[in-house]
Amino acid sequence: MNKNIIYLSFLITSIFFSCQKDKKFDSDISETDTITEITYSNDPDYVLANKNAQELVEHLESEQTDLKKKLKKANKKEAEALYIDYYKRLGVIVDSINTAEVNTLSTYHSLKQNKPDSILRKENTYGKVNLYFRKIDSNNYDFRIKPGFYYNLFHKKVSREYEQFLKLRYDEHKLAYDLQIKNEKISLEELRDLNIKWEKFITTYKDFKFIDIAKKSYADNMMLYLFGSANQATFEISTKKLHMENEQEYISFVKKNPKLISAEITKAFMKHFYENDRNFTAEVFYVDLKEFTKKTIADKIK
Repeated sequence: MNKNIIYLSFLITSIFFSCQKDKKFDSDISETDTITEITYSNDPDYVLANKNAQELVEHLESEQTDLKKKLKKANKKEAEALYIDYYKRLGVIVDSINTAEVNTLSTYHSLKQNKPDSILRKENTYGKVNLYFRKIDSNNYDFRIKPGFYYNLFHKKVSREYEQFLKLRYDEHKLAYDLQIKNEKISLEELRDLNIKWEKFITTYKDFKFIDIAKKSYADNMMLYLFGSANQATFEISTKKLHMENEQEYISFVKKNPKLISAEITKAFMKHFYENDRNFTAEVFYVDLKEFTKKTIADKIK
């Protein structure tokens, strides 16, 4: 099994922030759309085939129990190895549950507040193994591990860089989780602070084992900070005007933190925005701005 497969579970997180995926901010999407790029492992030797949902839940619970037992006796190096191994293992089981529960997931969006007892029982069953129905877009859901699961297990059991990495992944996932479950909107301040923390991490731990994943989280969060989500836009595409709150936030951030990479990216974003808001149609303007910003971020964190 090649290296790309070994780390596939890391690469398929995304949620929104990590767990979370790349956000779409086009004019033709629904206000309730969120995640638009979902990828699951399909390697026949890697995904658990021919298992029903109940068997998979039992398997997931068993693996979580084994991990907790092994962690009790593990030193830091062993704990880090367990994290890598079990992140992969549990990710495969969750992906397999998504396949086994495809019918439930395809209709979950239509239930809203009228959930039958069978669905309520499933929510309870999956909740006990630390899973929840994650909203992908206005019509689709999947199962994901709840935020904080790994951080809470490995807290104070791994090295400082792993500890900080897990905490940041927890923080970004929790923002997305609270948005869906508790309807708590994500503030600009929260996004800004998360970007600063990710920036500090990737510039401090340049040789971290999963630095590419950390950089992707940083890039995704910067794009969310500058472009917003479908229901929290930072500017009107049709008029090509930044919302006043966002404009003031960006100007203040750049002035107060001129040496930060995040501030340099924000400044470049605003400069490109103002230089081209009259040069293109709304759709071309958005595409051009998005591609420019992605490239700027990539260049800054090479």
